Amino acid sequence: MKNAISAATGQVLALSMLPGIGPATLRKIASLSNFERTTPNQWAAQVPALERALNASGTWSKALEQAEEQVEWARRVDARILSPLDEAYPPLLAATKDDPFLIFVRGSLAPAPFKSVAIIGTREPTAHGQAIAQRIAQYFAERSWSIVSGLAIGCDAIAHSTALQAQGHTIAVLAHGLHTIAPKQHRRLADDILAAGGALLCEFPFGREPIPQQFVKRDSTQAGLVQGVVMIQSDVRGGSLHASRAALTYARWLAVPYPTTKT
Repeated sequence: MKNAISAATGQVLALSMLPGIGPATLRKIASLSNFERTTPNQWAAQVPALERALNASGTWSKALEQAEEQVEWARRVDARILSPLDEAYPPLLAATKDDPFLIFVRGSLAPAPFKSVAIIGTREPTAHGQAIAQRIAQYFAERSWSIVSGLAIGCDAIAHSTALQAQGHTIAVLAHGLHTIAPKQHRRLADDILAAGGALLCEFPFGREPIPQQFVKRDSTQAGLVQGVVMIQSDVRGGSLHASRAALTYARWLAVPYPTTKT
C-alpha cells in the first residue's frame, strides 16, 4: 500500500492534536523556513499560540501518541493523510483561503483535478429534479469530469450513482471520520465508489462522528475541490446553499438549473 503519511504531514498531524491549534495556526507553522528540519520548540519561538500549547503539561507527548493512532488507523483501512505540503493534496482545495490543512482520503483522487464539478441538492428532490441531476451528472461524467458530492440521500446519491453508471470518477466528501459511513444505507454506495476507483474524503480524524456543524464545513470543502458547483434543487434553508455560497466566495462558478413547476 502507499505510505499513509509523509514525514512533514506527520508533524502537522501531531501539531493538530494540540489544544488550541487549528488550521490557521498549522498553516502559519508549516510556512516557517526550514519547517521540516526544525523542532516544535523552535517553531514555538515564532508562534505564541504553539508556545502556549506546548507549555501545557504533557501535551506534546500526548499529541504524538494521538497522531500515531490516526496513522495506524489510516494504515488499517488503506487511507492517506495529506496536507498542502504533499504533492497529492488537491490543488483547487489548496487555492482556497480556508482549505482544511489536513485531509483523510481513501481511494484515488481525481486523475485530472481541474476537471472536477460538485453536483449537489436537496435530500428530497422532485421526480423532475432527480431527472435533471441524472442528466447533468451523466453529461460531466461522460466527458471525464470527476463528480464531487456529499454521499447524502437525494441529489448527492443520484450524482454519485450516475457517475458510476457512466464509468466515471466520483469523490464523496464526508462530514465525519473515515471509520464510518453516514447515512448507513449508503455504505454499499461508498464501497462501490472505492471499487470503481473513486475516493472518500474528509477533514475529520478517525473516530469523529457526524455532528451538525461539520456538515457546513463539509459543504465548503466540496466547493473548494472543484471548478464549479451545480446546485440542482434546494429549499430556502437547504444545506446545499452552504456549498453554493462557498463556491462564490472561492470564485468558482455556480450553476442552478432553471426552476420549473414540474414535480
